[in-house]
Amino acid sequence: MRGDTDTGDPVTVMVTRVVAPEREEEFARWAEDVDRAAAGCPGHLGAVRLDDGQGLHHLVYRFDSAEHLDAWERSDVRRELLRRGNRISEPRSSRSTDLAPWFTLQEQNVPPRWKSFLTTWAAAYPCLLTIATLLKLLFPALPQAAALAVNSLVLTALLTWVIQPRLTRRARSWLLRGARPAGTRGTTSEPRG
Repeated sequence: MRGDTDTGDPVTVMVTRVVAPEREEEFARWAEDVDRAAAGCPGHLGAVRLDDGQGLHHLVYRFDSAEHLDAWERSDVRRELLRRGNRISEPRSSRSTDLAPWFTLQEQNVPPRWKSFLTTWAAAYPCLLTIATLLKLLFPALPQAAALAVNSLVLTALLTWVIQPRLTRRARSWLLRGARPAGTRGTTSEPRG
């Protein structure tokens, strides 16, 4: 819905939300409520929702002016919606006066390396211990080079297709807390909802 007067350049806000595990359906209902509420505001030009399939959801809203976007962001309806949304997801946002956010997503957030290290080690150590123990019990005469080849092959397969996808999905809120977009330094965008 377009406002009665043109009060400036169109502005786009993109909010990326990290959805808590097991809360995807609740998040979808919440996002629909946000879309309906925003569409009823003066100056609303449109909205798009995208998700990466890994729990990151991008909500893009376009208003005909910064003033209309600010009015939406200060509204009591939005404030109540944010309270609900913050129980099931963690927000990040960016704002632009050009069309770039309509066609490009924010850069992928990268967890701090120490968190990536800890999750990888937490997944790898028990696997290595189990595989090495089983190999030693089942094939005690297996040469070390062959045992290491089998161990690394099974470990890599388990980490790639079974363990890491599940572990990172479960730990994504923790992994992405304090994360920065890839290739940037400094502070993250102010959460806008």
